Amino acid sequence: MTEKIYVISCSQDLAGMGIDRMRKSVEGLEEAEIALDWSRVRIVPVIAAEKTAFQENETHIVQIKPIKIPAYAIVFQSFYGVNGMGHLFCIGALTFKRYDEEREAHVAMFQSRIRASVLPGDLLGQVLIVPAKRT
Repeated sequence: MTEKIYVISCSQDLAGMGIDRMRKSVEGLEEAEIALDWSRVRIVPVIAAEKTAFQENETHIVQIKPIKIPAYAIVFQSFYGVNGMGHLFCIGALTFKRYDEEREAHVAMFQSRIRASVLPGDLLGQVLIVPAKRT
């Protein structure tokens, strides 16, 4: 029997309904071994798809141009080719997807160091997508 693991989903839409997060149990997230294929790594720019205004040190979820992530692939953040006004923290979706499924990232969490707006087409950062398979 595996222990229960809970996925926490947060979004500004939930806050608008008076809910700060959703907590849902998921099964099948036990430890697994995978083999990474470093010979076929993709470096992918994370590009804003909408205008988002920021105050200094404010964090928002920003819509991005979709990024396809194959099943089992691992995503690493690149610290080269970033946005000078702030930091990209993660990419993903507002609904949980398992690592053994194909995924599509269409949002990113971004924090601005200054009062400014991210505009459509702005580079937020870059990620490395490393293909993998279960061993």
